[in-house]
Amino acid sequence: MLPYLFLPEAFAINLPGLPDLDKTFAITGGLIVGLLFFAVRGRKAPDVPALKTEGFRFRFVLYVLLAVLIGGVFVTIRNNGEWLVFGPTVLPALRPWDAIGRIAELIIIALPFFVARKYLATPDMHRALLKVFALSGLIYTLFMLVEFRLSPQLHNWVYGFHQHSFLQHIRDGYRPMVFLQHGLWVGFFIFMAVMAAAALWKAEKETKWLWALGWLLVILMVSKNLGAFVIGLMCLAVFFALRRKMQIWFVICVSLATLSFPALRQAHLVPIDSILSAAASISEDRAGSLEYRLDQEDQLLARAYEKPLFGWGTWGRDRIYNEFGSDISVTDGLWIIVLGGWGWVGYAGFFGVLAAPLLFLAATARRKEIPPETIALALICAGNFIYLIPNATLTPIGLLCFGALAGFVQFDRKQEPVDVPDAVLQGRRAPRSYTRFPHKVAQRRGAPEI
Repeated sequence: MLPYLFLPEAFAINLPGLPDLDKTFAITGGLIVGLLFFAVRGRKAPDVPALKTEGFRFRFVLYVLLAVLIGGVFVTIRNNGEWLVFGPTVLPALRPWDAIGRIAELIIIALPFFVARKYLATPDMHRALLKVFALSGLIYTLFMLVEFRLSPQLHNWVYGFHQHSFLQHIRDGYRPMVFLQHGLWVGFFIFMAVMAAAALWKAEKETKWLWALGWLLVILMVSKNLGAFVIGLMCLAVFFALRRKMQIWFVICVSLATLSFPALRQAHLVPIDSILSAAASISEDRAGSLEYRLDQEDQLLARAYEKPLFGWGTWGRDRIYNEFGSDISVTDGLWIIVLGGWGWVGYAGFFGVLAAPLLFLAATARRKEIPPETIALALICAGNFIYLIPNATLTPIGLLCFGALAGFVQFDRKQEPVDVPDAVLQGRRAPRSYTRFPHKVAQRRGAPEI
């Protein structure tokens, strides 16, 4: 959390053929160092529960999707061996070693997911993760208050440059950026903190979490992040108003809609006109910005369907260029970035890995109880899916939520053997009924229940 919230954005050391050394790389590198030094000690710690695999189907689906994702990279590289010329702009052909860079990039992105899947798989760990989100969000609101008053300047004051366009953060006031990539990223982080505070209040019934929820929701409302605020209200309504079964079906429906969104968009089944009318009723400027984004998506979608299965790969080959060779594309949504670069195969593998924990929640609910903390994580993931349609806000801490949910679906706690004292068993008559569960016999004989 600390490097994500406070390290500089828009700064990277470029390495040829390898992922950039940036904030995300620093976070992943820190996780690798932590695993090297503390993984064995963590597995042997008495407060870390031993896990066993229960979700065999989920594990199979997860590994198949990973294989599809990695295998699709090699086919994409193989299918893009031609050079592309747009006026004076020449885009190179993809070479076999480009696959190394892409796979390294996927490893950097996926490591928080798999670390959380292993070490944050239980409801206790989910509650701890939500406490980190809520407390970090409360601390971050103090920095946001500074930028509400003095404009988004903290990144410039500390690191000497603005991480994004300053003009995009003037919205009848100022939209804070603090130390994140964009004000939209700040809004989504506060949404995560809102859901965390709501879950903690519902689980612990302590007034401090209700006060935290109210404060975070007010900050989210005034932060000039309409999308994050609407998603937050919707997820809060689902969390407090619906029963567990309907909550699970809500996140499943959101996941399925995300997986099929490019097809729905291509088939003109997304109500674009209604969305634009709703945006215009709030702000003409927002409606104009949204319409421009949608026009860009239409052009990029047409470009993506020239190579629908495996995409165009890297080096900006999936983008639109004018007759002067200038790149005129604006790619905001992560869905169009993945689809254009890696086609339907890459899209299914990438988003399928993220959606699998949500899609398996219904089956998981039949074998064990799903507590409020886990439901809150599922709603955060569903909100992230919705937010990924117009934005590329898949962050390391968002991947922690997806990974923690995947661990909950795949693993269960190992049941420790029941140790029944001999004194308890002496002098007791054997039960008259037969049972295949010896620990229940011990409990009827007076052994303490574990």
